[in-house]
Amino acid sequence: MTETASAKPKKVSKPKAKPTHPPTSVMVMAAIKALKERNGSSLPAIKKYIAANYKVDVVKNAHFI
Repeated sequence: MTETASAKPKKVSKPKAKPTHPPTSVMVMAAIKALKERNGSSLPAIKKYIAANYKVDVVKNAHFI
């Protein structure tokens, strides 16, 4: 019974590709500095800046921003 369970071949996982963009915290700080708004930058403005300059899917990374 244990032989059949251990007879399954193990899956070989491919190494994950490194992202071509910097970490999200660095992108957000760059967006805030570049937007230069006196009262702070809005979330939609930060997302728009990140999407335009880093070519990142903002919907997937929304919980990091």
